[in-house]
Amino acid sequence: MKKLENAYALIIGVEDPELNTYIDAKAIYDILIDENLSGYDPNNIILVTGKESTKQHILDAFDKLQEITNEDSSVFLYYTGHGGYEFNEYFIQPSDMSNESDEIFKETWISAKTVKDKLDGLKSKRLIFFLDCCHAAGITQGFNLHNSKEVKSKSSLRPKSSQIRDGLGQKIDNERGVTIVSSCWEDQISFQPEGQNSFFTKCILDVFQGKHKSEFRDPFIRIYEVLDYIQWEVPRLAEMVGKKQNPYANLQAYDNFTLSYVPKKIREKLSVEKWEQPNKVSSKELKEVVTSYRQDEKSNNLLLFIHGFSGEAADTFGIIPELLMNDKRMDGWDMKPLGFSQHVNPEFGKDIWGGTKDIDKIAKFLAKSFKYKFDKYDRLAIVAHSLGGLIAQKAILSLDEDLRNKISHLILIGSPNNGINPDVLANTFDNKYLQLSSDGDFIKSLRSNWDTEFKNDYPFELKVAAATNDEYVAIDSCFEPFEDDYCEMVDGNHLSMVKPKDEFNDCYLLIVNTLTGNNFYNEYTNKEEINLALGKYNTVVKKLLPVVNSIDANGLKRLVFALEGLDRKEEALEILISHPLAKNNSDLYGLIAGRYKRLYLNTYSSEDGDKSFEYYTKGYELAIQANNLDQIYYHAINLAFLSLVKYHNENDMLKYANKAIEAAEASSKNVWQFATLAEAYLYARKFDKSKEYYLKATKMSGIREKLSMHTNAYKAYTVLMSTDNPEDDFIKFLYEHFLM
Repeated sequence: MKKLENAYALIIGVEDPELNTYIDAKAIYDILIDENLSGYDPNNIILVTGKESTKQHILDAFDKLQEITNEDSSVFLYYTGHGGYEFNEYFIQPSDMSNESDEIFKETWISAKTVKDKLDGLKSKRLIFFLDCCHAAGITQGFNLHNSKEVKSKSSLRPKSSQIRDGLGQKIDNERGVTIVSSCWEDQISFQPEGQNSFFTKCILDVFQGKHKSEFRDPFIRIYEVLDYIQWEVPRLAEMVGKKQNPYANLQAYDNFTLSYVPKKIREKLSVEKWEQPNKVSSKELKEVVTSYRQDEKSNNLLLFIHGFSGEAADTFGIIPELLMNDKRMDGWDMKPLGFSQHVNPEFGKDIWGGTKDIDKIAKFLAKSFKYKFDKYDRLAIVAHSLGGLIAQKAILSLDEDLRNKISHLILIGSPNNGINPDVLANTFDNKYLQLSSDGDFIKSLRSNWDTEFKNDYPFELKVAAATNDEYVAIDSCFEPFEDDYCEMVDGNHLSMVKPKDEFNDCYLLIVNTLTGNNFYNEYTNKEEINLALGKYNTVVKKLLPVVNSIDANGLKRLVFALEGLDRKEEALEILISHPLAKNNSDLYGLIAGRYKRLYLNTYSSEDGDKSFEYYTKGYELAIQANNLDQIYYHAINLAFLSLVKYHNENDMLKYANKAIEAAEASSKNVWQFATLAEAYLYARKFDKSKEYYLKATKMSGIREKLSMHTNAYKAYTVLMSTDNPEDDFIKFLYEHFLM
């Protein structure tokens, strides 16, 4: 069997009379070199155990690893033994560590700083470091498992503190993309049944043996599979024996790189071509991961950007960090992103929304970062977008008073503070994230705890921003938990609100003015749109509804939008259908049809689908009579969509698609003309031509238009081709050009 290329490992098992670390280290080594399992070359693995696990041998092993690896190597690091915290320093304990005096004690440990320096010396950014150790107060007393084996802890030789090894993990994190995974959180213990592997190590072994899932799509095991399984399974094993153990992991993974092959018996069942090279992209070809926008050893203030699950750490906020760094008022502030790198695939952590378990996990990581990684700072400010706002609030609630008093500013942007409307979750996200419902226990608990803790009296500056056109998070959800004085409107939609083009952007001005103590004045000129966005729809309704029969088409549209904003959708539709203007207006027929189409796609009510088709047909016929090319292709492409999605009639689909092409090609060039041609060629199965026009459309589109195009294209393609495989070439194309 071919060995896994350019994959290296350093395994350290420190000798200890009270704890069998050798059994864990040897088990990891054996599984890595097994050609039927992981496929590592034994020559690429450095094993340091037993009496050889001295300080010098461990440091020499790191030096050797530096010599034999390169920037494209994947590096698996594993340490099992004792971790400690003494004299305000974190350390690991080699086998020759002396306990004779304080000075000799410090001279013979390996400090977290030393380990960090060794990691800095490695050229590769594809590193994962497993720490199976803790430093709690004393060895835990044994207790019975179902097999009556004793469970011990990997605790410190000379403990004086119940601080944990997640502090050690934070201190050795060099923020260059090294993934740090350690076996337990603060005030917890890393358990090991007598004569068996520790819970933590057992779970690592499980994954390499393919026990973590039942279905495999490729022959490789990647780091996020390991992380997901460990963080799920270790607490379950501990709970079985009446204990708590929750692994810690940072977020700064360089990418979701390959750790090993899956077991040979699984590989043989897979028909995957050219899978011998797992990490195809060289580190030179990948954009450098941004872990800090600005960092100065003298700075005592930190501004932390927390993204939602719709982006990645360094890109979500566009040029906002750059603008802030150019503002002299922000001198003395370090600035960092917190979250996933751009090389982490969306299915492994970057999604439009995340589950409550993900929020809890990242909130705990953030809280530990305040305590350990960012402990040098006197002031900490947070700018959080989308679900990042929920993460920030969860983390702040978990801080003790001293740490919480370090928080100087909290700015929540487009955050679903009161949850997401259940209808939006059901219709837009297929109920995938129901825990985030405004009716769910997660949100109710968060709001209750927040109100109890602060009672609208905050020890930090608070600003809460909502976008005028947020298509995902309702304004009420952003604002309702907070007093009006804390709430501001900014221009944009859910994603564009944090993507300014210049320093005159609403959101940027809100951030910089809040951080520098200035008042924020919203200079957005379309006051009517702001009023609508704020939910002040009554003004429009009171003005236009009494004169509904005398208003023009534009007034009718505004009235319909206002009624819908007040959740009077049925009334809006009835007015629109019965209004005299709608009987001879192709554009208004399209407005009616679009509302029925939206209802159909949300509920799949046959009646709504039929109504949508009926009104698009009426609009199409009126457009034909008037020879209005823009309206012809608009109605025709929607009729093609419904012919496919609602009626599964490919003949009618092609008929209307061809009509759309004919009208669009004769019309003036604009974003929707290109989008129509792209969708029409999709129906004709001319996918290369479809891609060509979609690319033209994307160059002229904002985020909102892109999301709209993706919704139609994805739905149509998956129905037409009977596949939703994320690896499908066209589906990947749509994702990469419309959602990234």
